[in-house]
Amino acid sequence: MFEQKPKHSMMKKLICVLLTAVLLAVPAVSLASAEEEPERYPFVFVSGFAGWGQYETALNEALPYWGRLNGDLMAQLNAAGFECYAASVDPVASAWDRACELYAQLTGNVVDYGKVHSEKYGHERYGTDFSKNPLLTGWDDGSGRLAKIHLIGHSFGGATIRLFAQLMASGSKAVQEGTPSGELSGLFTGGKADLIFSVTTLAAPHNGTTLTILNKPIKTLYSLGPIAYANEKLTGTQLGATLDYIKGLSDIALLVRDPDTGVLDLNPDGAAELNKIVSTIPGIYYFSVPTDATAKTTLLGNRLPDVKTADPGLWFPITFLGSTTGKTAGGIVYDKSWLNNDGVVNTISTVAPFGQPQQKYDEYDLQPGIWNIMPTYRGDHAAIIGGLTKRSDVTDYYIAHLRLLERLAG
Repeated sequence: MFEQKPKHSMMKKLICVLLTAVLLAVPAVSLASAEEEPERYPFVFVSGFAGWGQYETALNEALPYWGRLNGDLMAQLNAAGFECYAASVDPVASAWDRACELYAQLTGNVVDYGKVHSEKYGHERYGTDFSKNPLLTGWDDGSGRLAKIHLIGHSFGGATIRLFAQLMASGSKAVQEGTPSGELSGLFTGGKADLIFSVTTLAAPHNGTTLTILNKPIKTLYSLGPIAYANEKLTGTQLGATLDYIKGLSDIALLVRDPDTGVLDLNPDGAAELNKIVSTIPGIYYFSVPTDATAKTTLLGNRLPDVKTADPGLWFPITFLGSTTGKTAGGIVYDKSWLNNDGVVNTISTVAPFGQPQQKYDEYDLQPGIWNIMPTYRGDHAAIIGGLTKRSDVTDYYIAHLRLLERLAG
């Protein structure tokens, strides 16, 4: 006869089997959850021409470049769970110099503008030392602690991050050949495209802006007696602020004398030269946000400012840009397709670099290596970062875009 085992013993075995199955399943569930967790890369924001960032502490606290009248956008985005930083690159320097400064801030090194470049333009090769206060910690040091970043650039910041991505991917053959062994900055060696996940440009002058061409008429307009007199009497008013802005535009001409400033890159001819060496990089996602602050069209086909959304401080330049056609010294024709604008950059230029692969934004068909064109933002050049003298609430807009990038990374 077989010995009959107690009933509770069988129950214990059954419970043990069930518990074992559950315990074995737990790690699998945890691993699956970890695998489904999207990668969360830092976001690095780069300001436009005449801009600033978090290193200019006093100025940035008084008036954050990112957020402006809407408050500190970096603080708002960080509070929403994103890791965001605002780089500080030279406000008027060329895209090349700004890209070099961005690299030094990200890696915690001394700025190296490159031996060949600095000698060509006659300025110091080395700049600020960021070794004690880098923007990020552990990026591009071989540790693998920080694999990738998202780059977001407003206005000329768009040209800066495009060139930066190009140098990270391909380096510079001219700098390599003209630099002694052991002195070459990591920015110029190339092979680092995998450290960048995405590039997003906002109101960026990919093909330049005809505002650089309109400098002379703007200067002439301001010099007219009645306007100059009105500006003296209206200081501090909305109209006075507008006139001050016009005067500021006329002063840009002084910078053209320096060949290593952003003004040349902002000119359509200079932008075309930059586009010859900067292209989209396979594996990096590219997004652009075009901007347009025009509304009505005159009988002559010119564009006028949308007074409901455009800042009054930009009405004059919007009108100028919306009514001027011609040809640059380099032969680039700016016809009526250039008339729509945001007060600083022609809308056609904010879409994407001419001749580069691009497509309209399609959430089901987002591809790396080509420009994904977002819907045109209805607002002026400053509205998309918080407003010039008129507050623009952009927080939710940025949160939505950053979430899109994180889903894409996941």
